[in-house]
Amino acid sequence: MGPAIPIAIFSVVLGAFLAIVFFGCYFRKRRSEVQSISKPELQSDPKIRSSKPSQPITKKHHSKPHSHASDKDQNKRHHPLDVNTLKGHGDSVTGLCFSSDGRSLATACADGVIRIFKLDDASSKSFKFLRINLPAGGNPVAVAFSDDASSVVVASQTVAGGCSLYMYGEEKPKTSEGNKQQNKLPLPEIKWERHKVHDKRAILTLFGTAATYGSADGSTIIASCSEGTDIMLWHGKTGKEVGHVDTNQLKNNMAAISPDGRFIAAAAFTADVKVWEIVYSKDGSVKEVSKVMQLKGHKSAVTWLCFSPNSEQIITASKDGSIRIWNINVRYHLDEDTKTLKVFPIPLHDSNGVTLNYDRLSISPDGRILAATHGTTLQWLCVETGKVLETAEKAHDGDITCISWAPKDIPTGNRQLLLLATAGVDKKVKLWAAPSLPLS
Repeated sequence: MGPAIPIAIFSVVLGAFLAIVFFGCYFRKRRSEVQSISKPELQSDPKIRSSKPSQPITKKHHSKPHSHASDKDQNKRHHPLDVNTLKGHGDSVTGLCFSSDGRSLATACADGVIRIFKLDDASSKSFKFLRINLPAGGNPVAVAFSDDASSVVVASQTVAGGCSLYMYGEEKPKTSEGNKQQNKLPLPEIKWERHKVHDKRAILTLFGTAATYGSADGSTIIASCSEGTDIMLWHGKTGKEVGHVDTNQLKNNMAAISPDGRFIAAAAFTADVKVWEIVYSKDGSVKEVSKVMQLKGHKSAVTWLCFSPNSEQIITASKDGSIRIWNINVRYHLDEDTKTLKVFPIPLHDSNGVTLNYDRLSISPDGRILAATHGTTLQWLCVETGKVLETAEKAHDGDITCISWAPKDIPTGNRQLLLLATAGVDKKVKLWAAPSLPLS
């Protein structure tokens, strides 16, 4: 029993010593952790700290959503030619058209509203616009300016079937003799309307132009193209039907009228493009519309076409994968044939290398750049070479429904730019600057 007592005492002392060492290390470690937590700036990223060193933590939390939104907006404007976006449409944008001076842009929207935007500065953060509500039961599908920037012709698809045409114009401000301060703002009102213009068929396209060829008096002529085989011509100011043609090609894809009001051309189910001439009387009215040409050369249906600014050429895109430029400035009355000036392959392919079709075409007012679309993709081509100048693969968040060049340069900040407008099912209208052309 004697030797056991010292051994027990030794064990107690050794255990106490080890406990003191252990707890001493533990508390020193905890103290270090407490110090590091109480002074977080010693462990923070120097880049973050230097950006806003004196800003309280609570304000940092409020600033984060704002910075994320800015990054998101910056990512949306992904293309260098993207100038601006006209917002506020409540549904798919189905049509757009520039006024002759380029300072007004009319849009047709499936929300039942026509909007006429004033483009005083294309880079503006907001745009003033005139709002026109269509009669109930109609869905606007296309729009074209009439004789001035305050009058538009609208094609509306009715729920019961068939299409109606409405011409809206502004009344001049009325001044009361007793109180000249009571001036009424000009409001759009229906000047004329036509119903079931193509029976129960829908209108695919609506194009208007000031007729200046020959003895034409400069009045606006509107061409409406149905999904059937008929195309009708209307006097923009009076709404009088002035012409009617039948393509006899199973169904139309679209039709356009030349800038000088001389020709109509139709893209239809077949590979041939038919061209009619509008003949004017000495008093400037339309006398007759007669077929004068047929463009032969494509191997499949033509999806879209457009006239050159001088009305002497037609550019066509076909399902055969090609673009053709035709000379229609020929003596057709002497049986002189039209000539194919150029043929380009469509420079757009899917992931498997298959050539895609163009849905829309529009040529710049100087005749040098061709804009073309397929789905959400927008391309700019050089008319001279057929080469791609620029491509925006996701120009819109949904399919592009219509495109149009401004007829003149538009003020954009401190510059004057040639702009292209596009619209889509994503409820947006976008403005794009023209790409640079290669030096010749």
